[in-house]
Amino acid sequence: MSELGSRLREARVNKGYTLNTLQQMTKIQKKYLQAIEEGQLEELPGTFYARAFVKQYADMVGLDGDTLLREYESELEVKNTSETIHREETEEMPSRLKTYHLNGENNQLEKMLSYLPMAILSVIIICIIFILIFAMRQISMQDKQETLSDQSDSNVVEVVKPSATPVGDSTEEVASTQKVNNKKDLADNQLLVGKEVITDISQPGEIKTYQLEGPIENYQFGAEGKAFVWLGVYEDNNMVLDQTINKDEKIEHQAKDTTQSVRLELGYPEGAQFMVNGKVVEADPSVPSVIVFKIKDQEATSSEEIAIEELTESNEETSFQGPAVLDPNYSSGE
Repeated sequence: MSELGSRLREARVNKGYTLNTLQQMTKIQKKYLQAIEEGQLEELPGTFYARAFVKQYADMVGLDGDTLLREYESELEVKNTSETIHREETEEMPSRLKTYHLNGENNQLEKMLSYLPMAILSVIIICIIFILIFAMRQISMQDKQETLSDQSDSNVVEVVKPSATPVGDSTEEVASTQKVNNKKDLADNQLLVGKEVITDISQPGEIKTYQLEGPIENYQFGAEGKAFVWLGVYEDNNMVLDQTINKDEKIEHQAKDTTQSVRLELGYPEGAQFMVNGKVVEADPSVPSVIVFKIKDQEATSSEEIAIEELTESNEETSFQGPAVLDPNYSSGE
């Protein structure tokens, strides 16, 4: 151990500093501090570093660094400077290379991460474009299908298949079907009920009488209750239904194929409304509780005409028909 090293070590011990503590205070590596105390100045990077380290060491432990440099100037000359520097560089080279590689990897990772938001945004934009293209294609296909459907509907030609019925009957059925399919062709006294047509053949002030333009099996007759009321259904002047109905209750009746006429009667006109094929049919205001339906081109029988005349005369005297009694809970304001 050199004299310079002994003085420095003694001052350090007197201050209570360890080499580790002094390393933290001076930022000089412990191995260089230890080399200065042991007089192995050739371990230092060079004369410049040796003088700087000794001065900083001395000042930190309470000695005059400049005085020590002047006193031990000859001792501070580092002989093996080139070898020491080479060894130092050799020791530091692996760590520098390692640091370089680590920094290079970090830079690449940071560069890749910097492109990540742009890549995600590009993928989202591409997905939106594909979705829009798909939606436009679907809309275009639907428009084409609707156009083709409209064209096919406009080009439909009704074909009448040959049947065993006479030519005259077939012509009448086709004409009736055309009237049903084209509502604009209906006359003022005709009414479309479902897919069938009925024609008003009565005069004002008489019992409302409709002529059925189609087969009677295509019609359902009935009423929908507005209160508690009696309903009677007659086929060819013979009662086939005698029933009471409640509010919002519907009654439908299918006449026999051989029936020539159907008559509907209510106990009182405010109790229900007449219906044919689910459609409301109005009676004549002067005889509001009775309505008659006849098949086409069928003359009324004498008994039926007498019955209609009697009903007309009876309704001129009273507005109440049938055996039912007015519902006590019914109010005409309903």
